[in-house]
Amino acid sequence: MEIEAKYTVSGADLETLATVSQLGVYTLTPEPAPELQENTYYDTADGRLAAARHGLRVRRTGERSLITLKGPADVGHDGVHRRAEFEFPGANPDPRTWPPGVARDLALALTDGAPLLPRVAIRTERRVLHVTRDGAPVAELCLDRGVMQSGARERPFTEVEIELREAGTAADLSALARELATLVVLTPEPRSKLERALAL
Repeated sequence: MEIEAKYTVSGADLETLATVSQLGVYTLTPEPAPELQENTYYDTADGRLAAARHGLRVRRTGERSLITLKGPADVGHDGVHRRAEFEFPGANPDPRTWPPGVARDLALALTDGAPLLPRVAIRTERRVLHVTRDGAPVAELCLDRGVMQSGARERPFTEVEIELREAGTAADLSALARELATLVVLTPEPRSKLERALAL
């Protein structure tokens, strides 16, 4: 289960957050360098995954590739997204090539074996800050700047994601959002990047 909060912020506010090392009781430790992500989302020609409110993504980061299948999101008014997520190494979006398991069975059932085509691309420069409380990993703060592309249309974006980790709770998510809101203007984003890209 993926639980995260998404907020639109200005580019200037994104830079402000990149310098933060403490948010109340939470300590923020940045990754040494930004992560450059090339995300391609796939669907059948008749949009079976979108109709079922699922998303299938291949993310390339340097030499590493990950396949992610996401289920329908339950989105609160506060920008918190909750959804099932399956993620594993790989670069081929065809579920027939995936390891046996729930993700493979679900994707085959949703697509009925129809060919998958690239629908949208999202390029993201992501800066990750690891969030700990009393030394325990509670969340990742992701500072994203990128471009969504659908056909010839493009749209830039700047946003913040707070994604819970193993020791994190809903209370941590709320507390972190409150602390961030004292520093920058946060606008809850109810739509996923895929939904916004498809809207192009």
